[in-house]
Amino acid sequence: MLRSILHSTTKRLNQQRQHSTLPQSFAHDTSLRNKTILIANRGEISLRIQRAAAALGCKSVAVCAERDLDSPHVESADEYVVLKDESGGDGGAIGPYLNVEALTKVCIERGVDLVHPGYGFLSESSQFAQSLQDNNIGWVGPNPSILQLFGDKIQARALAVRSDVPVVRGSDNLKSGEEVLDVLESGMVGLPAIMKAAYGGGGRGMRILRSTSDALPSYKSCQREALTAFGRSEVFLEEYWENTKHIEVQILADGCGNVVHLYERDCTVQNRHQKVIELAPSREIHPELRQRLLDCAVTLARSCNYKGAGTVEFLVRGELSNPESEFVFMEVNPRVQVEHTVTEEATGVDIVQAQLLIAGGRTLEELGLVQDNIRLRQHSVQARITMMPGKGEVLDFYQEPSGDGVRCDTAGWYTSFKPNQQYDPLIGKVICSAGGVTTEAFEEARTKTMKALDDFKIEGIANNIDAVKRILTHPDFLANRVNTSFLADNPEILDPRKAPSTRKQQPTDHGVAKRVYSEEKIRFELTPPMTGNVLEVRKKVGDEVDVGEAVVVLSAMKIETEMVSPVKGIVTEINVSAGDQVSGDDVVAVLEGHEEIKIMDTSSIENSTMYQANNASSASGLQLSDPTIDVWRDSDDFVPQHNVNDGFLAVQTLSSIPHKQLVDAKAQERRKRNETLRDELDSKLKSVKLGGGETAVAKHRERGKMLPRERIANIIDPGSAFLEIGSLAGGNELYTSDDGKNIDLPSGGVVAGIGLVHGREVMIVANDATVKDSGGAYLPMQAEVFPDREHFGRIFFNQAKMSAAGIPQLAVVLVCATMRVMSQGSCTAGGAYVPSMCDESVIVHKNGTIFLAGPPLVKAATQEVVSAEELGGANVHTSISGVADHFAQDEPSALKKVRQIVGALPVDPQLRSSVSRNSSSFVEEPLYPLSDLLSIIPEDNRIPFDVRQIVARVVDGSRFHE
Repeated sequence: MLRSILHSTTKRLNQQRQHSTLPQSFAHDTSLRNKTILIANRGEISLRIQRAAAALGCKSVAVCAERDLDSPHVESADEYVVLKDESGGDGGAIGPYLNVEALTKVCIERGVDLVHPGYGFLSESSQFAQSLQDNNIGWVGPNPSILQLFGDKIQARALAVRSDVPVVRGSDNLKSGEEVLDVLESGMVGLPAIMKAAYGGGGRGMRILRSTSDALPSYKSCQREALTAFGRSEVFLEEYWENTKHIEVQILADGCGNVVHLYERDCTVQNRHQKVIELAPSREIHPELRQRLLDCAVTLARSCNYKGAGTVEFLVRGELSNPESEFVFMEVNPRVQVEHTVTEEATGVDIVQAQLLIAGGRTLEELGLVQDNIRLRQHSVQARITMMPGKGEVLDFYQEPSGDGVRCDTAGWYTSFKPNQQYDPLIGKVICSAGGVTTEAFEEARTKTMKALDDFKIEGIANNIDAVKRILTHPDFLANRVNTSFLADNPEILDPRKAPSTRKQQPTDHGVAKRVYSEEKIRFELTPPMTGNVLEVRKKVGDEVDVGEAVVVLSAMKIETEMVSPVKGIVTEINVSAGDQVSGDDVVAVLEGHEEIKIMDTSSIENSTMYQANNASSASGLQLSDPTIDVWRDSDDFVPQHNVNDGFLAVQTLSSIPHKQLVDAKAQERRKRNETLRDELDSKLKSVKLGGGETAVAKHRERGKMLPRERIANIIDPGSAFLEIGSLAGGNELYTSDDGKNIDLPSGGVVAGIGLVHGREVMIVANDATVKDSGGAYLPMQAEVFPDREHFGRIFFNQAKMSAAGIPQLAVVLVCATMRVMSQGSCTAGGAYVPSMCDESVIVHKNGTIFLAGPPLVKAATQEVVSAEELGGANVHTSISGVADHFAQDEPSALKKVRQIVGALPVDPQLRSSVSRNSSSFVEEPLYPLSDLLSIIPEDNRIPFDVRQIVARVVDGSRFHE
């Protein structure tokens, strides 16, 4: 029932998001009405296709991997199917989306008419297209032979040559790193060269080679990335053109010999071949150069009788304003692309609707798509917003921009959502437009984009919004002087700490920069910047490493990331193997060695706006949306700051006592005693978690019930800790037996504390029925200590006050809160007020009951015999009385519902900043290890010590304003 509620809520939220209706929409066309469209993709593009299908009157079917079931694209579709692999397992994160057999089977079972593959995954798979064709299922895209043609970049280049389209020199598909070396050494392809995935696109599976020494490692990583992203590992080499513009032409064709272009777009601004900013049309392009590009694209598509949407990509060497500038063909992407949206806005043509209708049999002429009718109507700027490496995994706050001329196509995220970092990092695209194709129109569109980025609120997860804004305001971008190496040549745009002006001249040794290292040896734990899979472990225990040398290669967000050493030293531990999945807190390796000393000149930057702004944010605990903010220790440019200027005061960083005082004989004596005390406390806490003892726990489990801490573990976020309060309270002979003797139980019968649920702090109170068979600790004189308030009972008064304060309350009726009916799992008498007064409550079938007076009292008063379930069970309260809101079949289902309900709760904007500051995403580790406390705290309470040494190992960044 709750999934049904969430389904309709998510669908409604996604429908309410602002999506412009394009001037040339085809919603009036009824040829596909009531047809079923399966979308073999996920995320942003799945939602885009769902909207297009709905506009044409089609039913959409979404698919997902089992690990991706919480993705918004699943709930937004009319139907969804969870994909399995051939062996019946979950198939991992990517495997199910590449499973041709499973997808084809779903299409047959669901009576699917058309399959839209989106981009990535199987969008260029001739095998998938052929499988559908063999089963009389429509494919939204070119036929299988054309997919084979353009899927093989070698064949595609040959077609371009036959069509008189200029190309660069290139190789055939390569089978080893040695073959790469042979091609380079033979001169078939010269350096610099670019290695590409033969069956890929979208910037993945690419490596630039500037030296033959790069051949072997580049081949391996390129091949792996290609296999992960596209399911094929073949790679090839091409001559690499530098200082170029990346211009691509959007085409539509109907398979009947008719081809039109929707003009060009400029995708020059890229980071590691991943497009960041896209413009439609190109700025200041000469009409003759434009026409040459458009003619080549149309000729290439017409020569193979292309069908559907596609993109023909070119590199242009020289100024776009020069009609004689050279250009070469790169590739054809036989599918819709991420950046199709900027062309839709520039031309007004709904490309995705056109794709569906062409696949359904419409010709371009029937759709009114003849070349003379297609015009550029406005300048559009598109910015891709992506997740970046960082510790944050849950959205503390999320709000998309809107307004005139603003379009936002996203993956459907919302506040408290936890994105799956095993997939593409794209959050969404912000597209802003201004009427006309003049210089003034472009500037207006750029200004709108800056405003929209300011309005795009993403808190709790590192993202690239600040970096995108720096691109849009960079002098070279404003002057249209960018090329494909723009971001590589200006690394400070993505990471302000890499500004070249901040570096003093390093000492040199015979003209070569000499690296300087610290005298003190440190131990460094290497942790991943994000959740991902280990692809390769390049070092083993005992190996020497230098600063910046790769130790482990991680695959995350479908991109390879090298985890590099921050020290010059040796590897002392390797804790992972290839294939392992790791997250931000896992220690994958331990290194010992010396840090490199970077010589910085801060005199010229301490007064700069950038310096003050960045350090102000650090001091206040706020997170910037910079891509590197949470992985600063992994950067070669990390420099410890002894003072942080927040614009008002300098917060002093505490210095540690000398290292020898942490390891001398006195320190070892203190450590031994404190470890004994710690072990004693740990033992006591473990006994508390056993509840009322083996007999009571066994009796509890016989009733099919979990222990309270087990229930809490099922509610809080996986991998997070529960901050239990007062674990030892209520024990120590507080209880007495019927004969007046004290009973030494480990603790009271209430477990309370704070846990994270979907990233937000939640107070959780759970009753432990194993303690004295009671739902709560006995408190002498509790009527005097907790008297009724304002003629209301305590429960009523306290819950009403929480409601008045806007604090949501949720009850789960699993066990009772009173002594005598604990075995029946009842909330009775005063305990019945708790679920009744809560905003929402969940009750477990044949396990929990709610009533003021139980069956014995009913029988005494009315002579009527009823069971507890008939009097106040789950069926009664969810279908008749309305006291409980959610019916659960068993305890695990109830606890899962709790997580879902909390995840759907709105976030109070007034509380947003405090929630964000308390989120784990914003924690900055102290400079010194917490374990030092064992050596610092004296063995005798009467011995004084410097409490600042404690503070230095607890507070963020070891900063303390005394």
